[in-house]
Amino acid sequence: MARIELKDWPIPLENGGETVLETMIAHGVPFPYSCASGDCGACKGRVLCGEVAHDSAPAGILSATERADGYVLACRCTPKSDLRIEALDELVALPAARRQRGWVVSRQHRQGDVVVLRVKPAKPVHYLAGQFFYLKFDNLPQRAYSVASLPGADELEFHVRLVEGGKTSRYVSRDNLVGSEVTVDGPHGHGYWRQNHDGPIVAIGGGTGLAPVLSIIGAALAANAHRHVHLYYAARVEADVYWEAELAALARQYPNLRVDCALSRAEPSEQGPLPRRYQRVTASLEQDWPSLAGAKLYIAGPPKMVEAVAVTARELGLAARDLHTDPFSDAADHKLDGACTSWLRRFVGRWRRPPFELPGLATQKG
Repeated sequence: MARIELKDWPIPLENGGETVLETMIAHGVPFPYSCASGDCGACKGRVLCGEVAHDSAPAGILSATERADGYVLACRCTPKSDLRIEALDELVALPAARRQRGWVVSRQHRQGDVVVLRVKPAKPVHYLAGQFFYLKFDNLPQRAYSVASLPGADELEFHVRLVEGGKTSRYVSRDNLVGSEVTVDGPHGHGYWRQNHDGPIVAIGGGTGLAPVLSIIGAALAANAHRHVHLYYAARVEADVYWEAELAALARQYPNLRVDCALSRAEPSEQGPLPRRYQRVTASLEQDWPSLAGAKLYIAGPPKMVEAVAVTARELGLAARDLHTDPFSDAADHKLDGACTSWLRRFVGRWRRPPFELPGLATQKG
């Protein structure tokens, strides 16, 4: 049994062979994490003393240079000795998640096979801009969706991409969905807006990953209308651009907000209300930002895009503590969630059961 000491945490923790993150959760430590599978980097920390066994991780989330410097993902490593470790992000107790009933109060179909849902929970919910909720309709598996509305709103807004063959997708496509009951579980996630940072904000929303980004930049601009914010709305083709009019209106309201639409697979055509960049969002980032030092970068969208942007951002000087990600895919209903997948990898590889269940197991967003 190993002993883990966490910097800025007063009590040493006993580890019985589980991952560092599992130990933190079991002892009630508010250690930052989100996907619990190594795809987001929220649980990145640095080993100050001791040694760990580390499973593989995407290079964009944890580079070889970072590994050599002692950085680890708490969800992907187990102690080989006593440890002293520090979290890169703040140790903050987030709003408590709770499960309650809610009702669909509106449903709007947008282009790009996106449905915008507004859900009214039975009781008001306290959440931070950028967090997500689990929604469960009828007897279907629950799904995770990031909230697009601002904290304090009576209704929660979700952007749902319809997935071919998805049971939940078929359900939310119903014409009579308004008035349907839904179980709302949340909030969850560490990809939230950091209010103690007063530097520039760069935000990238890919596909329906735009939803949490809308909440983040909306909250940041409401707090400081003069803050410099640059939003990249990343999509593949014109047909995927489902929220352009609203973004154009937001840009007119806040002169310090710049919004670019990055289309990775489209041919140049007539401009819409937003400026077009006919290239991958990473190329636009390199052209616009010679250095990201001092900025906060929020990314939400497909995991491959998130990883690619993370690599580019590191090359542009972004500090590891200033990267906040929310990777998710428009997954089919049978796909396992990050925490469960991570546990299965360890179970198959080591033939043991986890000492406890990670909270909030559910399938990926989509």
